[in-house]
Amino acid sequence: MKLITAAVFTVATLLASQVQAASNYTYSNTEYCELVAQNGADNLSKAYAKKLGFTPSRSACVQLLNPMTAQLTQDAEAQIRAYSRGSARKLPASLIQQLKAMPEQQRRAALVEIYG
Repeated sequence: MKLITAAVFTVATLLASQVQAASNYTYSNTEYCELVAQNGADNLSKAYAKKLGFTPSRSACVQLLNPMTAQLTQDAEAQIRAYSRGSARKLPASLIQQLKAMPEQQRRAALVEIYG
């Protein structure tokens, strides 16, 4: 009887430690973004977002996975906003994409030509 009690106690202790280890897992935005980038199953990414507590935005994922690209894009967007601030002229989306693809000096020259 003591042997059975000891075995049950040991199994219960092992199960409790596994449950505790699973509950101590840290969910992160980066892991979520990597999961989505790998085109994981939709239900898996939804379950991960639920465990995380929210769904990171696409732009947040871009910043997490490609910090240099995200920084360059932000700089281009900031530059375009700075030149277009106060202007009634609205640039088409295709032109904005072309401006973002340009090197900084070329973009600045193009914005000066457009906005004066």
